[in-house]
Parts: sequence; structure tokens; C-alpha cells
Amino acid sequence: MQDAKTRFGLNPELVTIDFSPSMLSAAGVVFGDDVIGIDGFHVMQELNNGIRRDLLDFRDRRFKSEIRELMKMRSYIHDIQGMVKGGVAVPLAMVVAGTLPAVDPRHPSSSACSAITGSLIDILKIDDPGYFFRALVSFLDKKEDSSKEFIRSFVDGIRPTIPEKRHTEKGMDRAKQAILKKVKGIYLDARTTLEEDNTEFYKDHWIVFFQPERMTEERQQCLERFLSRYPELRIYREMTLQVGEIYRLPIDQIDGHQIADLQERPSFSKKLNTAIQTLKKHAPQIYRFVDVFKRNPDLPKRCRSSMEWYNVRFKTPFKAGNNLVKKERLMTRLRMQLHGHVEWRVPAATVV
Repeated sequence: MQDAKTRFGLNPELVTIDFSPSMLSAAGVVFGDDVIGIDGFHVMQELNNGIRRDLLDFRDRRFKSEIRELMKMRSYIHDIQGMVKGGVAVPLAMVVAGTLPAVDPRHPSSSACSAITGSLIDILKIDDPGYFFRALVSFLDKKEDSSKEFIRSFVDGIRPTIPEKRHTEKGMDRAKQAILKKVKGIYLDARTTLEEDNTEFYKDHWIVFFQPERMTEERQQCLERFLSRYPELRIYREMTLQVGEIYRLPIDQIDGHQIADLQERPSFSKKLNTAIQTLKKHAPQIYRFVDVFKRNPDLPKRCRSSMEWYNVRFKTPFKAGNNLVKKERLMTRLRMQLHGHVEWRVPAATVV
């Protein structure tokens, strides 16, 4: 290691790179492990990518899986409708269709729809017209003041099918067919609301990652609305703020707890738990800049947060095409991209 440093004539205090094992290994061989630092961009990227995986998993559980439950119930009613149109009596069709598909009790919309459908199934099995209409009116009266708009819409759609005077079997059959049709509409209305919430969630979930220095009044209001609606996600906001302190606090207040306090959890995604493991494993390199800044108090704050801008500019010539791998062209592109001093240190025998 010391021979390599002597040969290249470079003895930096800090070499800033990302989590790439090959880069860590190569930089360690040339400059020594005691000067290797991992820049803030990649630290926050590693953590936030794990958090985003959890947020998208939450979105799937909260919206997409609930939408799938609604569509399964709709298919169940659709099958009953098909049998009734084929001449099968409604009570018999319900027996043939079997039990209503189960739903997750944590899903408010599909649970509400399932409860309504279960009550309606009991009513639809009634053969006596008088008893049927009395049970139906009682059910509609209880649901008339529901807080859910799609339930109130269902009630309003069914009431006109109830005869004002005589309750006949023919009128009962018409009412049962109307119920089967309208209850399918409940699922579609609930699905529409969930899809709107799903889209809104995807649009707003990024607000969790904004650090305080980038928060505007509008963003703060959006964050408060988001966490008020989904309080179980507050832990992810606290986590990204905790690690962000490394690049926000004064140097003398960075004591290592920001990473040491991170804890893996069974409820976290594999990606987030892996990110936490990675940060803990490389904590010495992540905090490496602290001692450098204490020795060099005049360094600007931006030097400790991100080197990605320079990394992108450095990598660009290497990605530009095979015609740029020759030394002369590569050096020209590097000088143009970096606007600084560039030296060629690759041994002559390895040049293509």
C-alpha cells in the first residue's frame, strides 16, 4: 500500500467514493483504508431507496390489494347474475356461487362492501315478497346516512324498485335483479375512490424524503397532510431525517448515533434492512469526513455532502462509446468534462 502511494505521489486526506466494492477495494489499495470516505449522496440514496421500497409495498397493501378484493367480489356477483339470467332462482344461484370472497379486515372500503354484500345476500335468499321488502327497507334505512358516498348512492338507486302498494313475487324478482346490478356499482365506485387515493399517494410520497433545508411552506403542508393520513409511515420520515443530520449538523455535533441508532425490523422490507446493514457496516467510512473537517475548519459545507456531480462528469467519457477508449481522446474528454487538472497514471502496458 505504501509503495503504491509513493509510486503515484499522492497522499490525500480524504478519498470520497460510493459503496461500490470494487471502488472501495481499489481506493483502499492505492491510498489506504484510513482515508476512504463515502459521500453523503450515496449514503442518503442507499437509505432512501430502501425506505421507498417500503412505501411502495405499503401502497400495494393499502390500495392495490384492496382493489383486487373489490374486483373478486364483483366477479362473484357477476356469476350469480349470469345464473339468474339463465333461469336459475336467486336463492339457488347464491348457493351454487358459494361463499363471498374474503377480504382483509384492515381494508376499510372492501370491508364495508363485504359487510353490505353479506347483508344483501341474506335478504336475497328470502322467498316471501312481504318479508323480503320489509327486510330490504329496514336495511336501506340503516345505510341511508352512511359516511361513504358510494353506499348512499346504492341506497338511492334501490329505493325506486320498492313497490308502494302490493308486494308481489314479480316485483320481488325485479328488485333482486336491481340489487345484483347496483351492488356491482358499489364495487366500481369504491374502486374509483381507491384509485384516486392510490394516484395521490404515489404523487405525494416523495415528500417524506425532503430534508429541512429543502422544505418550503407548501411542502411542509403537504408532508403534514400525508403523515396525518398515513401516521404509520412517520417512522420513515424520522429515519431519513436522523441520517440526514450527518450532513446538516455542525461538525462537533456529529457523534455517530445517527447510524448506530438505526434498527432492522421484521416489518421492514428486505431492501430497507439491507440498506441499514450496509450503513452500519460502512459507518467508519461514512463518518470519515468529520475528522478531516475538524482539521480543516475552512472547508465549505458542501464538500461533505455529495460528490455525485463530479462522479457523473468523470464517468461520462467512459460511457460515451468504444471510440473514446484511446488515451488521447479519453484525456481530452476528461479535461473538458472536469475543467481541471487530469493526469494519466495507467501503466503503458495496459493502454489499448
